[in-house]
Amino acid sequence: MVAVAALTQGRPGFISDPVIDTAKRQIIYAHCVAPNRMFGPKRRTNPYEILTHSEDRQGASVRSILPVGYMTTTLEFAQEKKEVLFHQGKAVDNDRNDRACRTKLAVEPAGDLEKLFTEWDRWGWHRVTFYGNLKEPVYELADALGYKVIEEA
Repeated sequence: MVAVAALTQGRPGFISDPVIDTAKRQIIYAHCVAPNRMFGPKRRTNPYEILTHSEDRQGASVRSILPVGYMTTTLEFAQEKKEVLFHQGKAVDNDRNDRACRTKLAVEPAGDLEKLFTEWDRWGWHRVTFYGNLKEPVYELADALGYKVIEEA
C-alpha cells in the first residue's frame, strides 16, 4: 500500500476479502474498513455511513461509498517470491446488502474471469485495490525491484 501510494501521489488502497460473483461476472471487494478519499488525501471525500461492525453487530464500522465508473487496479505483492499478482476492472456498484462486510465495491474485471477464478488461491484471499489504471507504473516498479508481474485475468 505504501509503495503504490508513493507512485500515485497518495492514493490509498482498499484491502479486501473478495468474493467472485460468477452470475454477474463481478468481483465484490469487501471489508468493514475503507478509505473515504480514494483519489488521495487532498481530493474530494466520498460519502460514508457509520454502522455497527458486520460480524458481531457491535462497535462502529465505516461503510465507504466508493466511486463508480473508474478503472481499478488490484494487487498483491509477495516479497519472498518476488512476484506481484495483478488484475484490473471497472468499479460499477456499491453492494449495500447487509451480509458480510460493510464496504463492498462491485467491479467488472478486465480480462478473463475464469482465469482469475482459478488463479485466486495462489497466495490467499487478500488483495489491495487502488483507483486508476496503474499497469505501467506497477510494471516499472516490479522491474526496478526485480519482481515478476503475474496477470490474474
